[in-house]
Amino acid sequence: MKKIYITILSTFFIFLFANTAYAATEINEIEPNGSTTQAQVIVTNNEKPAELIKANATGTNYVHGNISDRTDEDFYKVFLSADNKNILSIADSAISGTGIFEVYDEDLTLITSINYKKNSLYSVTPYYVNIPKSGYYYVKVHSTLLTGDYYFYIGGPHYQFNNYEYTASSALTLTPSEKSVQAIYDFSNISSIPDNAIIWSVDLNGTKTNYASNQYRSIKIYGDSYWITTGPYVFSTSVSPTSNERAKSKWVYKLDGSVSKSAKYFSLIPKIKLWYMYPVIPELLGQSYR
Repeated sequence: MKKIYITILSTFFIFLFANTAYAATEINEIEPNGSTTQAQVIVTNNEKPAELIKANATGTNYVHGNISDRTDEDFYKVFLSADNKNILSIADSAISGTGIFEVYDEDLTLITSINYKKNSLYSVTPYYVNIPKSGYYYVKVHSTLLTGDYYFYIGGPHYQFNNYEYTASSALTLTPSEKSVQAIYDFSNISSIPDNAIIWSVDLNGTKTNYASNQYRSIKIYGDSYWITTGPYVFSTSVSPTSNERAKSKWVYKLDGSVSKSAKYFSLIPKIKLWYMYPVIPELLGQSYR
């Protein structure tokens, strides 16, 4: 195929990295690459959650190629570490349904063959690739019918971002004598939140009545000792992904503050917004190790 210079980033990258120098790396296909001897050398995807939330996607590496006809075969060469959790993530590609992605070792022994079909739930369709020993491997891309552009990551998982918002059904109330109250909100059965989603920011807003000074709003996972605290003026904060706070959990919400005798009470109907990220892994689509 002819070299086509098109840069198409996922919606997330457009949104998050449009104004930063730390963008994801698009590895454009370079012809000729129609055999293992002509294979284009690429690098693995190595996304780091703690860097992604700082708009640093320097570890995000993906390949952009094109299948021009049914005889076109594209080869790439990549170093992979021994692991049964290497992931080949294929993004929105024109060859969905007839595209075939194959991984070979240096002796050209077939490791896995994937008949790619786009899923409608996530930005990529992930597949496990069991690498028995560290070394160089070949990725071969071809299609039995459809032609057009394709995108893939190999190595570590690709991350997606989303959020979950919840408004409590009843208010929490402080009084001159009651300076701290708690409530439990259970998100552990919310199907829209992936099991492996970790939070990176929280908003603890809500509908309030009257005034409380020295007001703090906090949440923590039920059973944990670590509180994520906001206030007294801004009720949102970032959370380090390394703390591994799972969004899909039972949460304890705490409201602290001081109410004057003249005010008599302060009430808040909590509105919780959890911003989370998660690796798109095969288990999300009901797949297991290959």
